[in-house]
Amino acid sequence: MISNFVTPQGEKNLIAYKYVGSDASLLYKHFFSPCAQYLVDNVIPEWLAPNVITLVGFMCTMIPHVIILYMTGGTLSGYIPPWLCFLAAFGQLAYMILDNADGKQARKTGSSSPLGLLFDHGCDAMNTFVSGLTLFTIIQMGNTGLSSWAYMMPMTAFFMATWEEYYVDGLHLPIINGANEGIVMAIFMFIASGIFGTHVWTDTKFVNIPLNMMIFYSFVFMSVVTIISNIVNVCKKDSSKLCGALFNLIAIIYLNVTIIVATFYSSTNLGKEHARLIIYFVGFCFAKLVGHLQMSHVAHQDFQQFRKSTIFVCTILNASIIITNYTKQGLVDETKLLYGCLAYSIIAYVHFAMSAISQFCRVLRIHAFKLGKREDEALLDPTQKVEMYNA
Repeated sequence: MISNFVTPQGEKNLIAYKYVGSDASLLYKHFFSPCAQYLVDNVIPEWLAPNVITLVGFMCTMIPHVIILYMTGGTLSGYIPPWLCFLAAFGQLAYMILDNADGKQARKTGSSSPLGLLFDHGCDAMNTFVSGLTLFTIIQMGNTGLSSWAYMMPMTAFFMATWEEYYVDGLHLPIINGANEGIVMAIFMFIASGIFGTHVWTDTKFVNIPLNMMIFYSFVFMSVVTIISNIVNVCKKDSSKLCGALFNLIAIIYLNVTIIVATFYSSTNLGKEHARLIIYFVGFCFAKLVGHLQMSHVAHQDFQQFRKSTIFVCTILNASIIITNYTKQGLVDETKLLYGCLAYSIIAYVHFAMSAISQFCRVLRIHAFKLGKREDEALLDPTQKVEMYNA
């Protein structure tokens, strides 16, 4: 069943939405943007819809991710052949260039829309755990709490950037940012792994600290700096709204709490046995939360952070783990429960994505994956709408 997550007033706001954003990164200015522009001007056909370009870019990171998943059997360590490391590097580079090309194609074809922005951000949110897990495996972080902590950093930083965009009404990336310099660092790590072998990250030490731990500490540092910057920027925009803005961080904090509980309090060591599953589960919850925040931004409506689907499934997992840890008596098999939570989160995300795309296409009278205005499809019976904004 398709749901409507944008209010009637929000639908009117969608039509009038204009994107505001900037990127001060030198890498973006002198490399990613020129490469993307060249593709749009000389390679990408004019009839190709921007969202298709976005999707192709995302698949470039998914392919090496799936191959690594197959080869490692779900663990976050193990032998990764050099060719696969180079494929991951190429996929990440292609993703970045195509991620910039979609917007240029939209402007070239006059097809820019809030749906394009939502779709782009949705793929970016998914890519935080897709590429994150690829990176964690290649640098041999393993099924440990380290991998869970490492995912919490970019996840929270990504959400905070979207949170700032919602409150300052625009996305303004600084001269050094994770969307450009952070991705390039990951590409270099993939290349280094292909040249020297993945064992270099555990065998090489500085002051008796493994190289992958040094990378983890850099993740923490950069993420904390970014998060502080986001909060400062929102405060500068309108300090009177800061308390309300901080209140809207409860949901992302709860997702972090869920990672901590599942990783460190599970009596069956979920963190050591199924770190990848934990990140998948929270990753889909996170992507849905970001989608709602981005939707609220383009529709200029209040952000409803307490989504029933996310809160319900996270609370079930947390409660089961905490009760089992306290009573020493397992209520259910935690591994099976985690699989169930993951399945539920995937279904909830797919439902949200399909509903959002359907509503945006209807309101904006556009197609998601081809150019041109909708004709008869745009004249849907408004009584068929399902008024359900808090799923």
